[in-house]
Amino acid sequence: MAVMMITSGAMAQQRQRATPEERAKRQTETLVKELSLTQEQKDKVYEINLKYANADAKNTENADREKRMAEFQKLQGERIAAIKEVLTAEQQKKLDKHISDNQDKMKGNSRRQR
Repeated sequence: MAVMMITSGAMAQQRQRATPEERAKRQTETLVKELSLTQEQKDKVYEINLKYANADAKNTENADREKRMAEFQKLQGERIAAIKEVLTAEQQKKLDKHISDNQDKMKGNSRRQR
């Protein structure tokens, strides 16, 4: 049990320290797997992810937590909209399901932490 907690903590720290480029690559690779992106789509999605990862990195400097969260949500919405422009209708449906599944997972995690 303790090993799992240490491993989880180390993984969380690695995520926090990831550069915008690393985050964009990880996000893109996830979508390549989930949505079966073509190489052209992969290249475009990476550029979109990188643009918003850089913007989010600047946002983390904001000391006001509420403003930071509001800006994060705004950036996420813009990022998803930009990605959807690159996708087919079928891929857009898969992306919506992927997002919904992740939100459900996050809700479950936040309930357990309380």
